[in-house]
Amino acid sequence: MMKDLKKEKIQVIRGSTIFPWITNKQRITNKQIIFLVLIVLFLHIFFRGTAEASEIQKMSLVEAVELALKNNQDLKLAKNSVQYSKLTLKKEKNDYLPQVTGTANTALNNDYGQSGSSRDYYIQRAEVFTQLNLFKGFEDKASLESARYNLSSDEHAQIRQKQQVIYDTVSAYIDAVQQLQEIEVARENLKTNRQQEKEIKAFHEAGKVPATDLYQQQAETAKAKFDFISAENSYKISKMQLIKTIGIPVAGDIEIEMPEITIFTMTPEINADRLIQAAFETRPDLFALEKSVSAKEAKIKEAASGKYPSVDLNAGMGSLYDNRYGENFGHQFGDDNLYSYIGVSVSLPIFDRQLTRTKVNQAKIDKQSENLTLEKLKQQIREELGQAVADYQTACESIIVSKSRLFYTNKALESVFQRYKMGAANLTELTQIRSDQVEARNDMIEAEVDKILKIISIFFYKGDLGLSHILKEELS
Repeated sequence: MMKDLKKEKIQVIRGSTIFPWITNKQRITNKQIIFLVLIVLFLHIFFRGTAEASEIQKMSLVEAVELALKNNQDLKLAKNSVQYSKLTLKKEKNDYLPQVTGTANTALNNDYGQSGSSRDYYIQRAEVFTQLNLFKGFEDKASLESARYNLSSDEHAQIRQKQQVIYDTVSAYIDAVQQLQEIEVARENLKTNRQQEKEIKAFHEAGKVPATDLYQQQAETAKAKFDFISAENSYKISKMQLIKTIGIPVAGDIEIEMPEITIFTMTPEINADRLIQAAFETRPDLFALEKSVSAKEAKIKEAASGKYPSVDLNAGMGSLYDNRYGENFGHQFGDDNLYSYIGVSVSLPIFDRQLTRTKVNQAKIDKQSENLTLEKLKQQIREELGQAVADYQTACESIIVSKSRLFYTNKALESVFQRYKMGAANLTELTQIRSDQVEARNDMIEAEVDKILKIISIFFYKGDLGLSHILKEELS
């Protein structure tokens, strides 16, 4: 009897008590139970890994800048240009070295005698010779000088590109911070409208306000919800722009925060003339163009070298073996036929179809164009810094105005809300002043962020690497 009860208990455990969709006739075995348990464990591990992969990743401003400096495509291209220029400079230095060449050949010949019979023979020849240019119209010197200037130009351009990456990344990060703060404003506005809707609904049920007030408030709540969704969408877009600027995809979502960087709170130089003068002494892209102009000047000298003679020193030694003679290979090749020579060759241009003159004129035009580009950049620096100073001053004034507006809209909102509760103001007035208060808060956020961006712009247009130094200090 007890054995029967135990069997029945086991069957219940195996059957429909745990798996109610299984009938009494459809019992599962121990192997099937183990298989199902393994499936459940696998799904648990899989979904836990998926959840961990999609976790929110915190990213500070410093981390964003460091990632951008490692992965930005434009900066990688600038680094490649520097490496290419280094190889070019190495090549120009090697042009001062002699060229050494070795040759070896075997020729099969046929010598017909007077009787008309033929005799086949072969000759093996080997030679090592060298050539060293002694004078080439100063072309090698000019080419080396041009390569050095080009390398220096590319190095300064790389520094400027690094500053550009920092500027773009910081700007994108601060824009995302602004969108995040506007989300908080929209969230609080939605919460306030929902609370106000509850109160107006209670007033309506008590017969204190008409139904139109309730409908109007419900519409305002819906609008507040729409504004909140739009703010969240703008925040997502700004984060995607930040990731694009960094240059690599980031797994999962990222979370940002308002950075505490000294440069954001310091007062920059606002004298445009002093800033412009400082920029002329610090802008890497300006130095890059100045070095490029010098490289173009060297190219003129290189082109003019075509009107001078070229002098080369030639030397060599070799030997040969001819099977028509009785001596063996070692005797011929090592003793009898060993020879050497040394000499100087001079090549004097007589008429080159005006090729040298054309190259010189083209090089002069290239230099003139580079000088015009340099002057254009200087004018651009004047305009950028003048505009940046004016924008910074406007941003400072905007903060003062925004603070004042926010203060008075808060006071007005409190007053109108109390009047509405007493029936002295209608819902339209309350809705309008609340809308003004939300707008004032967003304007305040925008003004503060705009001031930060204008400070960064002044340092960037000045060509000061202080921004990257401060970021590195925070890392340490």
